[in-house]
Amino acid sequence: MRERSQCLLEIDEISFTLNDLNLYLDTHPEDQEALSAFNQASTKRKQLMEAFAKEFDPLTINCITPEINQQKFSWTAGPLPWDNQIKGGAL
Repeated sequence: MRERSQCLLEIDEISFTLNDLNLYLDTHPEDQEALSAFNQASTKRKQLMEAFAKEFDPLTINCITPEINQQKFSWTAGPLPWDNQIKGGAL
């Protein structure tokens, strides 16, 4: 089982990439390479979000499905993503 904080870091990184590509595509809508990178990042983010929901808890309303959260649906189960938990001296 992967650590929750590592999973959240991966989601943060791909979300930043996706947002950055989105801003770029606002001004360069015909850049096919950027569009391809955006689509790949979007797919990767969706996969990471679904994996996080299965292993831990849903992060967004889009992550709530009967298959994933049938046994443990709760927004209050476990720490929330913005709760800074110190483990080993690091945030």
